[in-house]
Amino acid sequence: MDGFTLSHLVEELKETILGARVESVHLADPWTLLLKLYRSSRRPANLWLLLSVEPRWPRMHLVERPLREAVAPTPFLLLARKHLCGARVGEITQMRRDRIVRFLLRRPTRVSEAGDEARGVGEDAPWHEVGLVAELFGRAPNLFLLDASGCVRERLLAREDERSAPGGPYLPPVTPEKCDPLTLDREEFQRLLVQGASLSERIVKAVEGFGPLYAAEVEARWHDLSRSAEPSLDLAYTAFRSVVNDLVRRPAEPILYTREPLERMNPVQASSRDVVLSAIPLTHLRGWIATRVESFSRAAALYYDLVRRIERFHELRTAILRHLATQIEKRERLRERLEADGHALGDPETWRRWGELLLAHARTAVRTTSGFLVTDFYDPEQPLVEIPAAAPTPQQAAEHYFQRYRKAKQGMRVIAERRAAVERELEELRRVRERAAAAEEMAMLEQIARDLGLSPSPPSRGASPSPAARTAKRARVRWPGVYRFRSSDGFEILVGKSAEDNERLTFRVAAPQDLWLHAADYPGSHVVIRRAKGQKVPPRTLREAAQLAAFFSQARHSSKVVVNYTERKFVSKIPRSKPGLVRVSEVRSLTVEPKIEVERVLEET
Repeated sequence: MDGFTLSHLVEELKETILGARVESVHLADPWTLLLKLYRSSRRPANLWLLLSVEPRWPRMHLVERPLREAVAPTPFLLLARKHLCGARVGEITQMRRDRIVRFLLRRPTRVSEAGDEARGVGEDAPWHEVGLVAELFGRAPNLFLLDASGCVRERLLAREDERSAPGGPYLPPVTPEKCDPLTLDREEFQRLLVQGASLSERIVKAVEGFGPLYAAEVEARWHDLSRSAEPSLDLAYTAFRSVVNDLVRRPAEPILYTREPLERMNPVQASSRDVVLSAIPLTHLRGWIATRVESFSRAAALYYDLVRRIERFHELRTAILRHLATQIEKRERLRERLEADGHALGDPETWRRWGELLLAHARTAVRTTSGFLVTDFYDPEQPLVEIPAAAPTPQQAAEHYFQRYRKAKQGMRVIAERRAAVERELEELRRVRERAAAAEEMAMLEQIARDLGLSPSPPSRGASPSPAARTAKRARVRWPGVYRFRSSDGFEILVGKSAEDNERLTFRVAAPQDLWLHAADYPGSHVVIRRAKGQKVPPRTLREAAQLAAFFSQARHSSKVVVNYTERKFVSKIPRSKPGLVRVSEVRSLTVEPKIEVERVLEET
């Protein structure tokens, strides 16, 4: 969203939410803050303001319904709830025409935790100010919570740079000096264009609020004017001024431009470039379908919902196809290695034949510099053949070839089995690749991703959330084939449902520092206690997880069961073994009664 479109959205929000009270604050994901607002004198009374600093799609608009809160509380969220709940929206300002919006909220000094004004607090009661700044640009968007003096209390995303770090003053990012489009005169405009590059490129670099979209519109209108006259810088300025006049006109009507009707937009064929949000009619998109929307918030919500669905569809399919290509390549290399191993083993029948010839000619074989000369009675013509051998006697040479025969025969059998398995895997992977390439619905891609053990929601590229948000997100990941429990101390305990699920849980889900448990000497489920690095697991949680390991094993009906436990990093797969079979080192044990004494966590739908 460019600066001009954002300015229209800011003006719209001023008319809509100024004076509204913040009822609650939520995080829909590590990048998206939601404010529930209440307006006593207007309908609908409740509104939801979305502020997202997702790296590729930073945005701000109202949403019709709340999004499901998907992350655990972070330091930013806790502070935002403390200082914003109960506050009223006092001011909304855009810094010049940049993509920085500042909210000034005023909060009574006496406010309950729920955000309701305490009894006896009136309009003349003391208030204090809270600031919320949304930087909605570039690859490093962010949200900042400010105190009354303008110092940063906390920021949503941790950054390496020290600008606007918590505890210091909020400092807007340093940006190149640009011209004000409202005061830019003809002479200054023409001087900008003399500096080279195309008209649209110079406008984007030199004029406030202009992004590629409106700069392209200036160039398109210039070309239209030049059809009836000689192209000139005067005509370029006329086109520029007409676009600026349209952009500052109030009220503006948002328009969504699409190559297909909105209801027919298909993520399979569409690109994010096939959707454009504009505050003015665009002449350079005459062939597109223009859909006028009742408000900028509604238009922004439609626009970002559509482009994010398109991008996520293509990202997920790309991730799946990349994963499948890697797996197919691995198995093709394995097939080549198996073929090489087969060639290295040689022909077992040749080794057996040479061994028998050497044994049959033990007394008559003639020693040569490189082996023994014997009569080949397997050949009807019975020629003399030389059999290579380093052993001093024919008997020892024969034993050597018989050993090679047994090794080659056994090796060929194993190689044939492994090659057959590899071919089956390759066939299945290629079949899945065809399904993924032909998929036309997100649900189908998500199911394929889950079947492959991939996350159905690829993470946004760009800046990472804060460490607290990453920990919270890890704790909320949903995995198929796993029972989830919560211990009495609040630890998450995961239990595999099948052999394949056990392997996925242990080697794809569990982190090296997690605790791994299994019933000793009995087949059963793998059990994992999830924990942060350096975090100690209380004895009660360890006992409850051990009881689960005993219960989900073939020793379920025993009165007492020994359960082994260790850190996940000491668990390794046994090569070429069945799924779920592992090798464990540095193991410890405890004896428990098989039962479930913890809370089962049901997956949310």
